[in-house]
Amino acid sequence: MTQMKRFLNLSTEDFHVTVEPGVTRKSLNTYLRDSGLWFPVDPGADASLCGMAATSASGTNAVRYGTMRDNIINLEVVLPDGQVLDTAGKDRRFRKTSAGYNLTNLFVGSEGTLGIITKATLRLYGVPEATVAAVCAFPNVQAAVDSTVQILQYGVPIARIEFLDDVMMDACNKFNGLSYPVLPTLFLEFHGSEAATSHGPKTRKRGPGCGRPGTMHGMRYWPCAPDAR
Repeated sequence: MTQMKRFLNLSTEDFHVTVEPGVTRKSLNTYLRDSGLWFPVDPGADASLCGMAATSASGTNAVRYGTMRDNIINLEVVLPDGQVLDTAGKDRRFRKTSAGYNLTNLFVGSEGTLGIITKATLRLYGVPEATVAAVCAFPNVQAAVDSTVQILQYGVPIARIEFLDDVMMDACNKFNGLSYPVLPTLFLEFHGSEAATSHGPKTRKRGPGCGRPGTMHGMRYWPCAPDAR
């Protein structure tokens, strides 16, 4: 199935695309590069998108864009008896429907036990105008948790947020040759317009050890977090 790598039915107007099992997350976003769209679910690895559907993959972008379960419109599945099933109906790509059983959600996360996914129709999103990242250390875990709750309550345009405790920060520093404080730390990424991303992170009260927000270009904030996994 790794040789089934076709991109099918890209609709820039309806923000969806259908892919075969051999298409990976990074190859899809490379394919979409000139369309102004992207697929945001990022589990860290460059996994097969149909495999991500089968395992109900998530990732650091889930705080804004949801998990695979939230971003699948339709699946083509080969059942154990050889029948081919389209979970939302043949060639149906509606974002909103209240008709019948939600068979798509039944197969998402089934890990191949109910059938083999041979096509997936995915939701796409507009590429954000600006992306800003920040890293913030806290004196204890509770302070980091409280800050996360406040960020979500304020409606800050947060796209990613990941927590690493002091043990993981020490491992990150050693692995990457960095010198972050060995304290409970939040890694954050903001998506939105230039105005929203430049205004939002600066107007909220920073915790102790918070660095100045900056553009993702040239920054080494987020590369630290996946390496720790």
